[in-house]
Amino acid sequence: MKVCYVDESGADSKDPCLVMVGIVADASRLGKSNEEFGGIFAKVQALFEENFAELKGAKMIFGRARWRKIDPERRKEIAVTLCEWVVRRKHDLVISAVDRSLFAKNPGPGLPKNEEWIAAALHIALQVQKAHQGMERGKGRTFLIFDENKMFADHVSDLLYAPPPWTFEYYGCNRPGDAFSEVIDSSFTVKSHHAGLVQIADLYAFVLRRFAEMAQYGLAEEWAGERGFIEELVGILRPRMLDRSFRYPQRGGGDCAAWFRSMAPEVLVKL
Repeated sequence: MKVCYVDESGADSKDPCLVMVGIVADASRLGKSNEEFGGIFAKVQALFEENFAELKGAKMIFGRARWRKIDPERRKEIAVTLCEWVVRRKHDLVISAVDRSLFAKNPGPGLPKNEEWIAAALHIALQVQKAHQGMERGKGRTFLIFDENKMFADHVSDLLYAPPPWTFEYYGCNRPGDAFSEVIDSSFTVKSHHAGLVQIADLYAFVLRRFAEMAQYGLAEEWAGERGFIEELVGILRPRMLDRSFRYPQRGGGDCAAWFRSMAPEVLVKL
């Protein structure tokens, strides 16, 4: 049994793209992972005089709000530690990205416009299914746990319960009864400050979004050297990302996979 904790970055309509990241962990190893994150979080908490509820990757990297008090080099060290952590724990990363301007022109068969979050969440579920369906004896069965999003969560649960037929070709489903066989029937939500892995997913999603914003959309650095640092973090995360054949398959995904690939920033497709 596996658990996939998911969060996104780029929810503002002014952001050129939305990036969503899921951290996939074996349920049997989840306790150790939460324990290790708790130790990292305790060290971060010690840097602040006031109670510290959650990390918030954007504020950490940009040095905003309470992070403004923390030395930039210390903030970088924390970000590197959290990125190296997923490599050491050998958890998989599932990523999806949606370019807002492209999605507005072509929201896909049956997906509502202006709801990039739903498209990305569906893509996360499809990748998990494709990657895990070859595992024996139900070892790939996966709970999807999203950061709380009351506006869209029910839509995702509906899509998992009754997935549209156009998604079947993504993972080679031949019968409706076999759809999403490796995804537990419904998606779940959790408040981010209640789940450490959701907070880490938030950081990873932000890192990948900033990578795309600077490398593809031409957005300027927020501080000197930011682009190089973000590229360093992406390089750390890259080995734990699901293979491109699951994320953006060139073969065996049909029109469904082609559509998700066409919606994503090219720099993230090529990772």
